[in-house]
Amino acid sequence: MAFGDRKKKKYAEFIETASGEVVYIGKYLVYDVNNPLPYNRYRTAIALACTGAAILAAAMGLYRAPGTDRTLYVVLPYVLLLGFTLLLCYRGAKVVKAGNPMKAFDYRNALQPMLHWSYTSIVFAVILLACYFFHLVRAGTQGCAMAAVVAFPLMAALIGALNVWLVTVIKKNAWNEAEETTEEE
Repeated sequence: MAFGDRKKKKYAEFIETASGEVVYIGKYLVYDVNNPLPYNRYRTAIALACTGAAILAAAMGLYRAPGTDRTLYVVLPYVLLLGFTLLLCYRGAKVVKAGNPMKAFDYRNALQPMLHWSYTSIVFAVILLACYFFHLVRAGTQGCAMAAVVAFPLMAALIGALNVWLVTVIKKNAWNEAEETTEEE
């Protein structure tokens, strides 16, 4: 399947009118009223979790913690964690912007991938912690400030915890297919 074919399949729910306007013709999903969180709290939880994880990931780079300056096995998981956290933040913004009812297109291309980015961020947070503590045992604190030695792994653990919370929020709250309304003439 060529790249153009995949793109056509992805955007098959959109059509261009004669005036050049692009219109969505696909299905919509509605936030279930029986969910544990009301919709506004759901949006707020997603926004807070994504923003908090992104701020923590960026703040981790400000500390000169042991192994963060020239140790590839500590720096590489941090860079990957930062990248996946920023991607998660981008998907979270798309979900918050989509609103209720949400296009099925947005659900498939924003909310579902958000779960994958969350799981990936959790994995890289755990890998980063393991590599950091391995380096700490192997090489010591290397003259770094104790605040950096403690804050760096604490922030990585908080990013992992925020992502676990985000996964539970997304999984516990369901979206149902909207009933189509027929217009009477």
